[in-house]
Amino acid sequence: MRSSLPAALVAAALAGCTASTPKPAATAAPPTATAPNASLVRVVAHDFTFDGDKTAPAGLVAVRLVNQGHAIHMMGVARMDSGKTLADVVRDITNPKVDMSYWHELGGPGAVSAGDSVTDYLVLEPGTYSLICFWPDSTGKGHVQDGMMATLTVTGTNAGAPALPAPDVYVRQTDFHLELPDTLNAGPHMFRIDNDGPSSHDLAVLRILPGHDEAAIETWLEHPTMHDAPVEAVGGIVGQSRWASSEFAATLPAGDYLFLCMMPMPGGKGTHYMHGMIKRVHVT
Repeated sequence: MRSSLPAALVAAALAGCTASTPKPAATAAPPTATAPNASLVRVVAHDFTFDGDKTAPAGLVAVRLVNQGHAIHMMGVARMDSGKTLADVVRDITNPKVDMSYWHELGGPGAVSAGDSVTDYLVLEPGTYSLICFWPDSTGKGHVQDGMMATLTVTGTNAGAPALPAPDVYVRQTDFHLELPDTLNAGPHMFRIDNDGPSSHDLAVLRILPGHDEAAIETWLEHPTMHDAPVEAVGGIVGQSRWASSEFAATLPAGDYLFLCMMPMPGGKGTHYMHGMIKRVHVT
């Protein structure tokens, strides 16, 4: 996600998401373990900085974002080609005419509310990576504009093909659909997100808080205030490129959830969820 989140059409998207959703993907048994072979990178989010590990070995990495701030935060992970810096990314990311083929989006821990955490599993090659929070404040300004960014240096030899954690929920993304089950059991899950493109996509998992409806969520998504949110963000992934995939672990309490892609459309035409990339899921 690289821009603000206008939501003039979200009510229509919410109302029509069930009818336009593809057939649910199959699920396996709940995960019995995560990935003991993964290295851990732990980053703490504050308002508005990242604090934590600055280096990691190449290979399978469990990237854990712990939110100790008051706002919702996320942390996009992207590899920068040699010679490029975080300053280049921050300068170019708001200009759609700039060629950013040097910046390879891999995902990263998605939106998570204060006091919670989310873990994303990524295979990282040696190099330098940008860590950026794209979540917007109530004015539509991304947290990155408040300085919420950092770099991660990955060292060692090529990552190869390490064994990934075993998912029990599969989410498939296309322009502009989400394919995943209609219902899930409460408790821990390992999600696998596959982006079949052709665009980059992210995934936000938002639990609808009791007493709130689609109209309240529409209003809040347009100006996501730090307090009194009608949803609780419990994880997901930040933008990943076409054909990319990643896994994230999250524990879901019972309730109703929105799974949606919040990436912006070109030309200021809203966000992907406004064009059908949204689904309501019931957790029992």
